[in-house]
Amino acid sequence: MGVMVFSLSLYGETLGRAAGADYSGEGAIAMRGIVRLAALALTVPVVGLVGVPLAEAVVLARRWLSAETLIVLGVAAAFFVSCWNTFFGGGEVYFETTAIVLVLVSLGRWLESKAKRTASERLRLILPQRVEPALLLDVTGGVAEVDPGALGVGDRVRVRPGDLVPVDGVVVEGRAFLDTSSLTGEEQPSAVEPGDRVLAGTVSQDGALVIEVRAVGADRVQERVERMLSEALHAKAPIARVADRAAAWLLPFVLLLALGTAIARWSLDGPEGALLNALSVVLISCPCALGIATPLAFWVALGEAWKRGALVRGAEVLEELARAQRVFFDKTGTLTTGEFELEGIELPDGERIGEAEALGLAAALEQGSEHPIGRAIVAAWQRRSGEPPEKVESFRAVAGTGVEGSVRGRQLRLARSERSREGGQTRVVLSDNVGPLAEFVLAGTIRAEAAEVTRRLAELGLEQTVLTGDGSGPAQALSRALDVPVEHSLSPADKLERTSAGGPGTVFIGDGLNDSAALAAAPVGITVSGGVGRSLETATINLLRPGLGLVPELIVLARQALYTARANLAWAFGYNAIGLFLAASGRLSPIFSATAMVASSVVVVLLSGRLARKRSVPV
Repeated sequence: MGVMVFSLSLYGETLGRAAGADYSGEGAIAMRGIVRLAALALTVPVVGLVGVPLAEAVVLARRWLSAETLIVLGVAAAFFVSCWNTFFGGGEVYFETTAIVLVLVSLGRWLESKAKRTASERLRLILPQRVEPALLLDVTGGVAEVDPGALGVGDRVRVRPGDLVPVDGVVVEGRAFLDTSSLTGEEQPSAVEPGDRVLAGTVSQDGALVIEVRAVGADRVQERVERMLSEALHAKAPIARVADRAAAWLLPFVLLLALGTAIARWSLDGPEGALLNALSVVLISCPCALGIATPLAFWVALGEAWKRGALVRGAEVLEELARAQRVFFDKTGTLTTGEFELEGIELPDGERIGEAEALGLAAALEQGSEHPIGRAIVAAWQRRSGEPPEKVESFRAVAGTGVEGSVRGRQLRLARSERSREGGQTRVVLSDNVGPLAEFVLAGTIRAEAAEVTRRLAELGLEQTVLTGDGSGPAQALSRALDVPVEHSLSPADKLERTSAGGPGTVFIGDGLNDSAALAAAPVGITVSGGVGRSLETATINLLRPGLGLVPELIVLARQALYTARANLAWAFGYNAIGLFLAASGRLSPIFSATAMVASSVVVVLLSGRLARKRSVPV
């Protein structure tokens, strides 16, 4: 702003001369020199603080044919010609051009760096920091905390309720329900007992286990998933920036045009006129607008995405999302909540109690339960009766099997049915000492917004497929509910294969460790709020608010950003084409060229700013 204040007085002198004013007096000459020196003094810190680092970056990166090179060239030409005219010549000075270009370019770089830094810091805050040691059992029965990497095959470890299983191994003592959704994608907890195999990364929900280690290091299933993840990450190709591709041919063209202009105008306007015309060519083409046309549109969109509740890792991600053609969904924790709903109560032949009484007895057994099945039964009872469950006595949880206790003096047991998982359903049986009393049918809960999200994605023209580790029953039930194709019984490797085969325009949405390789392999990987740490690290978009409702909004926003970036580029190219023609023909002064250059950047900023003000446009 200081440079502009002094430059305005110089502009006023130029306009005054055009109107016939006389500035040849000693006082006018002295004042002109003071103003130029003041403008120079204020420009030097700008050049040192932001211009020199920009030039150093170009040299260190050796990106000679890039937008940054043109910026450095244009700024250097304006600055050194201005310095020469200040001390040795009487020509014009362009200190305001030097300062404005550097400030605008640096502001854009700062905004991009700030967005990336903020995203990185925010990501570290939401990533789980839980790293648990393994409880190693010695021959005397003692327990020592050790790093899981220090375990060997044959060692035995204890896993308490709520603990992560640290190794691949076999259960030798205890029973428990294991939550395997983060590794296998299976929604239902799995019951394990002595002799059953368990995998690292699963969680014991309700029982203590002793596990004998069978695989360590790279042999673990979790490590194999990690290797697939690493391969998928390295397979990604970076997206080249449009401005850099344009600058690859623009720089030599502008240099040749400036040289040709100087030669052509030498005989017409003399050496100084030829130099000024050549300088006009360089200034009018200084690609401030071209350099920020694409990134500025995406910077604004990144900020808007953050306000709406999504952490997007860079402009390239939005560009890929704008070109999305197909979407692959994980099922568990993505399209479903991981919770259950009671769908029905079946009574055996010769029923001894009614449905209401059976539900009340089961709710009494499950009151206070943190298991998803228990919560669903208690919630169903409270909706039906509006009263809390009855008191239970002699309660006991049978790890990996169910619960039992006494209600009104009646010994009861609630355990998983042998018919569980039929037709995509989970079944548990309530029984007493005589036999079964009732069978409860439960099903996983689809997210409330899932149907609307899939409908809106279909309206946006995207193909949709669900990839799940569940069996055919749950897959068919979900397909009927959402009217979306579902591929079932898939391993993490299968998901990776399907996603990789999707090619450009593929989006994968998931939440678990089993999704990590697919999230990394897809051009755009989206993880839902609450996803596990590895999926958060590998996804390119993290939804920070619950639900999937933001996904269609993000696609629309990405398309708006790409449209705006293209409009910015069209303006920048059009401006450069017309400006270069006028400058090369001697119709533009360096002052006007510099002003037009700044004005072109303002147009780009205004066009990009519309993204923050528009919530919806036709797609």
